[in-house]
Amino acid sequence: MAVLAIHDLSCYSKSSLTVVLPVLEALGVETAVLPTAILSTQTDGFDGIFIEDQHEAMKEVLRRFSDLGLRFDGVYSGFLGSLDEIDTVIEAMSDPASISFVDPVMGDNGALYQTFDSTLCSAMLRLVRKADIITPNFTEAMLLTGLDDGLRPQGMRTIRDQVSVLRSLGPSKGVITGIPLEAGGLGNAAWDGDEVRIFQYEDAGISYPGSGDLFASLLFGLSIKGGSFFGSAKHATDIATYAVSSSRKSGRERKLGIMLQPVMDEIRRRML
Repeated sequence: MAVLAIHDLSCYSKSSLTVVLPVLEALGVETAVLPTAILSTQTDGFDGIFIEDQHEAMKEVLRRFSDLGLRFDGVYSGFLGSLDEIDTVIEAMSDPASISFVDPVMGDNGALYQTFDSTLCSAMLRLVRKADIITPNFTEAMLLTGLDDGLRPQGMRTIRDQVSVLRSLGPSKGVITGIPLEAGGLGNAAWDGDEVRIFQYEDAGISYPGSGDLFASLLFGLSIKGGSFFGSAKHATDIATYAVSSSRKSGRERKLGIMLQPVMDEIRRRML
């Protein structure tokens, strides 16, 4: 079992590839990486960040992979910073035998990230249409569907409406993460075909950079190893929630990103 993880690389602080790679390997999934950008740190909480786009390097690495005859059972894409990178990822996902997993990183808390605009959002929609599985957060789901209900707590009817539109784009499976629920707390809404399930969890009152990458990596790794999709979504929700809670209780500085040691302990305890 081998996969390709396409994401940015923060040289300090835990997010993106510094979360994705160790989690997938801990799950027993052989992982190759393709950095979309190199950053001195993740962008939430640090000033004077160095960032260098890696699109030209991405193309060369993929050419070398092709020369080696490398094939991947799955391709997971996260942060992409340009139209060219999105087109390159679409090409990398062209193998019909490979599972295409897209975390459509565009925004959070009701707003686009600074590096995104409407043109990139439209291009991300093209990538989503190629995906087998997607994991938009609540804000990204609204951007993809056009069903903007603000950040108000959601009931099952409105959640099903969003899932229906996302399914119509192409992905047969997916999870909308971080939904504020009318029933209280937050929830991850997973769908597999026509069936939708909500996995509710307590709002910890703080979010750590990398927690979304953690959830997506767990879901991708567990799914590609043959776990049931809803079972994988439940495990991913529980472990990611535990990691956020443990990071908060330890007093970890938020800008350092999610703490990985509790994640590894939980993976060993639950699944290995």
